[in-house]
Amino acid sequence: MSRQHVPYDRRFGSIYPLFQLLGFTPVPLHGQALTSLHTLTIVFVSFYTTGEIIVLSYSLIKPETVFFLSDATGTFADAIQFVIPLAVPLVTLTLSLLKRPTQKRIALLMDQIDGSIEAHCAAPGCLERFNHQLADDIFSTMFVFNVIPAVSEFFIISRISGNPVWHRNWLLKVWFFILIRLGDSFFLVHVLYLRNRYRVLNNELQQTASTAGRAISPEAIHRRLVHLKAMQNLLKDLTGEVSDRFGWQLFAVITMLFICTTIDGYWMYASLHYDGNLYKVESFLCGISPVLMFFVLFNTCQKCVDEGEITFYYLHSVLNRVLPKTTITLIENFSKQLDNEQINFSAANFFAIRLSSLTTIFGSITSYLVIYINFIPKTDTFNDYNKEHNLVTT
Repeated sequence: MSRQHVPYDRRFGSIYPLFQLLGFTPVPLHGQALTSLHTLTIVFVSFYTTGEIIVLSYSLIKPETVFFLSDATGTFADAIQFVIPLAVPLVTLTLSLLKRPTQKRIALLMDQIDGSIEAHCAAPGCLERFNHQLADDIFSTMFVFNVIPAVSEFFIISRISGNPVWHRNWLLKVWFFILIRLGDSFFLVHVLYLRNRYRVLNNELQQTASTAGRAISPEAIHRRLVHLKAMQNLLKDLTGEVSDRFGWQLFAVITMLFICTTIDGYWMYASLHYDGNLYKVESFLCGISPVLMFFVLFNTCQKCVDEGEITFYYLHSVLNRVLPKTTITLIENFSKQLDNEQINFSAANFFAIRLSSLTTIFGSITSYLVIYINFIPKTDTFNDYNKEHNLVTT
């Protein structure tokens, strides 16, 4: 079979190399040349690492020029929110080096899955049609996950220009927030791919069980189910590899979001409770980015898991037909496998990345926020933060 025009070589279009670059993972897909990408990645990572070390070192050596250093409770919170976003991208960089063999296995599994679909898909042009759907899902998700938070963050910068300390710190942090989101976008691309391929699997099962599929012979149905079972095995293996590749990265990012959202909640409360804050609107705008990141990460994984779980029901709809005993046994074994080996994404096996876990996380954020607020000194004010210069008390 000729492989000169293979649709799955272009499944992600021009957007995939961008996430390979910003995910520090120049592992090739089928037919992908990486000479330029490899060079760009080295340059990008070198500049990023150098900037990271300079900014972090300076904030530790000269904290009085970076933070307010007043008696206000927010001093510690401001320092935490400054340092953590600068440190988290180092996790992405470290994992890209340590997990390079895993990324290679991921690329190989994706090629095997798409090669299998191309060889056995019932409808002509099936893979190309689902590739278009995948591209649309990626661009819409990336817009919500990257563009909206970035616009909000730069709007905050434009609003606090009168406070040089806040303005400078936000201007430094925003680029690392963008780096973190782009690194997570590389994970989301894989989750969206998995969801799309489970759609292919479910579509094939629907066609097999539909009225239009009545003309298919029992032998052809058996062969199709064997192929779909093998495809589901590949998808399950790919899910495990993706969870292993990005598990610690997700744990670091979610921990960062947990801390930053709790602190942002404090600023929202303080803006309403205390008089004198000149940046009430900005305090609430700070919550947009972490909340959106939380929702998109967990909701995207949840939709992928839901698509994988519904395969069980599409499979059983095939039993509405008259089938030989061997095919029924195959369906029963396939059904038991789906029931016992459910797909899941986790943050280094600490917790599952699904909406039920997000509910628990926001409940914990609320609990810690209540404790945090109860320990706020009653004399805390915004006077230090509203000054146009960083005044250090001796």
